[in-house]
Amino acid sequence: MQFIKRYILLTALVVMTFPLRGQGEEAVTDSLQEENVHVNIRFSLLTCTPGTDAYAHFGHTAILMVDDRTGKREVYNYGCFDSSQKNFVLNFVKGDTNYMLEAESEQFFLWRYGENGNGVTEQRLNLTEEEALRLKAILEENVRPENQTYLYNWLYDNCTERARDVIEQAVKGKIVYERKERNVTAREMLHEKLQNAPWLCLGIDLLLGEEIDTVIGRRTQMFIPDYYMSEIDSATIVTADGRRRPLVEATSIKLEESARNQETPSPLSPVVVFSALLLASVGLTVVDFKRRKNAVWFDVLLHTVQGLAGIVIAYLFFFSKHPAVDSNWQVVLFNPLALCYAVWVAVCAMKGKKNRLATVNLAVCMGFVILMFIVRQSFHPAVYLMALSLLTRSIVACTMYYLR
Repeated sequence: MQFIKRYILLTALVVMTFPLRGQGEEAVTDSLQEENVHVNIRFSLLTCTPGTDAYAHFGHTAILMVDDRTGKREVYNYGCFDSSQKNFVLNFVKGDTNYMLEAESEQFFLWRYGENGNGVTEQRLNLTEEEALRLKAILEENVRPENQTYLYNWLYDNCTERARDVIEQAVKGKIVYERKERNVTAREMLHEKLQNAPWLCLGIDLLLGEEIDTVIGRRTQMFIPDYYMSEIDSATIVTADGRRRPLVEATSIKLEESARNQETPSPLSPVVVFSALLLASVGLTVVDFKRRKNAVWFDVLLHTVQGLAGIVIAYLFFFSKHPAVDSNWQVVLFNPLALCYAVWVAVCAMKGKKNRLATVNLAVCMGFVILMFIVRQSFHPAVYLMALSLLTRSIVACTMYYLR
């Protein structure tokens, strides 16, 4: 009975003294340190393997809390969102998506990921009882309805980085990450995860600009779940008196990855498709020069594709809060003005008029091709092929303008 009273008193003390937001402040007062109560709470980091859905290609991170006294096993998941929210898709594109911290049973969490064929690795954290209580208090405060939402940022503030931050806050001392640091950019890390999803890789490369082509530090690299898993595997906790202990005390496979979770890349990759497009552009160009007339239908189709891609790229460039979208040099070539030009080309052909904007279009295409070799941004191979196709056809249109 005395044990139960002291546990209730300790829990009340933690809740009363924890700050409103549960982050950036000390979660437990000095009086907590004086209590000598055996708590039996354990924490683990759960890392899920990548899935086949677009949002799941990079894996996931969550925190498991096990209370041996009550038998309660809960997973704290910072990666939850409500897709039924009003204007969810538009807000997601704009970078105004609120993610949530939610607590769910371990059984349900593993069932969900097991249904999708994902694997789950558990790393049991080597926390003291005081640190475990501190982490429990932080999570319980942050899962409160008034605190559980946060503005999601895929690179600088995602579910993995949130889990990392609360673990660091709970530790009494400093976590030292001792794994050899990689000299890598965010784009290179994304490409590593998208080797079997070439079209998704093209989409991301089209939307993200120069910002992700600079080498990022260790902490930013932790936005990828399995990279953070590797980091803490060799990390140590260093206390104020210089004592060291490993952050992870045991690692095990919680759920085996299923073969159905393996994605087979499509043989029609972007490079294959846009190579065929370039060959078609060159072939039509040869034919056009022989008959001194350009294939207007092909140019209209090409500029329509250019303009449709430009709508998304330009919208993100000017209006989105997502990182790296406003440093995207591809907006020079891919923007909604290309749709206007496609209409202009079609109207000129129907009315038998000369395309007076052909020179301007050639200057834009040529300028972008030169720009690609000057700026620090890395471009997808398909973008080079598309740019060369547009340049080839713009040369034809410009030549025909002066020959007519």
